[in-house]
Amino acid sequence: MMEESVRKHLSTPEITIINEVAKILSKGMNFLDSVGEVLKILYSFWNVKYSYIALYRKDLKLLKIVKAFGLKEDEIERGLFKRGEGIVGKVYKSGVPVVLSDLSVSAYINRTGLKDRLEGSESFIAVPVRVGGEIIGVLAVFKSFDKKDSVEKAVELLIILGTMIGMLYKLEERINLERQEWEEEKKALTQALGKKYSLEGIIGRSIAIKNLIDLIEKVSQTDTTVLLTGESGTGKSLVAKAIHFLSGRKEKPFITINCSAIPETLLEAELFGYEKGAFTGAYTSKKGKFEIANGGTVFLDEIGDMPLSLQPKILRVLQDKEIEKLGSERSIKIDVRIISATNKDLWDLVQKGNFREDLYYRLSVVPIHIPPLRERKEDIPVLIDHFLNLFNQRYNKNVRIDAKALEIMMEYPWPGNIRELENTIERLIILKDGIIREKDLPSYFFVELHKEEPKHLPSIIELTEREEIIKALEKTGYVKSRAAKLLGYTLRQLDYRIQKYRIELKKF
Repeated sequence: MMEESVRKHLSTPEITIINEVAKILSKGMNFLDSVGEVLKILYSFWNVKYSYIALYRKDLKLLKIVKAFGLKEDEIERGLFKRGEGIVGKVYKSGVPVVLSDLSVSAYINRTGLKDRLEGSESFIAVPVRVGGEIIGVLAVFKSFDKKDSVEKAVELLIILGTMIGMLYKLEERINLERQEWEEEKKALTQALGKKYSLEGIIGRSIAIKNLIDLIEKVSQTDTTVLLTGESGTGKSLVAKAIHFLSGRKEKPFITINCSAIPETLLEAELFGYEKGAFTGAYTSKKGKFEIANGGTVFLDEIGDMPLSLQPKILRVLQDKEIEKLGSERSIKIDVRIISATNKDLWDLVQKGNFREDLYYRLSVVPIHIPPLRERKEDIPVLIDHFLNLFNQRYNKNVRIDAKALEIMMEYPWPGNIRELENTIERLIILKDGIIREKDLPSYFFVELHKEEPKHLPSIIELTEREEIIKALEKTGYVKSRAAKLLGYTLRQLDYRIQKYRIELKKF
């Protein structure tokens, strides 16, 4: 309806101007650049040689010219108007457009000094710039009119442009607010991550951990490439993040890429990005992880699973500091630090022809090995205490562990390392109240403890028997007669084994 109304009252040049200004709204430029383009459009399509936009500054309590076309620098600097002063000040105060065909009248105060350069045939038109119901400034133009020209249509056009300029102002205000909120959120998140992944997050008192912390502190102050090795669950990702957040790149992105989790067909696009039309389904261009991480750190987890076809491109990033998107022939310079990790023997993969030797040497400038938990048993009590505090707080509990259970946990080999220990403690806290005892530990703990003597069948039988008795008792609500029946024992036989295995009977 509005478009039809505009077309009825405005001629083709005016409609063209509105369409051109509408295009500016969609470009996403900043406010001052946008209104600068609006004033250029007025010159190109409407022959307005002189124009400006003045916005009210609350700090100065004045209207100040923020963008102009055709005015000199000193004229712009003089463009200051009090509220209600001159034509500009009155339009701002009242919100009523003004057309002045004779600039010699006293109402026109010529604050800019531009009048002295005019030809004399120009009319001065000033209209309010609005944001919703609020007037934020004034749009002013100097235009010569022929007899056939309609001043009313000119004013109508400028009122529409004043509203559109207000929309541009509001759009930038919203974008700036969102950007500020995003920056504050990013800063808070970076600080939180930095705290979480600082050296305080690497827990232990063993010599191995002390040496590891010392090495992290040294390499974090450089941009050298680091290769982290160690079994699954030892904390390679935690170490990578600690290195990043202790480095000068801590304010920049930390991007993790799991080379084994992404299909080979998608990995190249994920790493390097792609241009529109690079492949079926590429409807838009997309940045890759390396480009997103520019200035920060890229963590290549499970680097041993990196396909041979992509290894030369990773080598190029390390050597030339540049990438090339899929579907593009243009190289993009990037500045990233690469930290990689693997639980495989990379040198063995090199010998088998599954990993490039030159890439291996590039990645392992500083190799850092993270020892398994079974090789630093003195760290187990410290880690258990840490996870007990963590999950007790999370689940609002006060679960502790007794000495015997702790002893068994220290002897367990922990094939899943710290990750397995963390998951075990969390599960025990969820299922248990009070004290964690030997009987509360998973059955595989006891099997693992006797793996070194697989031929000692009585021990294995006893462990299995103990577990089955506990299961039967739990299933029957600790009614011994029913449990004995399930197990195929007499009540006397069951009583004997309960005493033998020191099984605690719960009362309900």
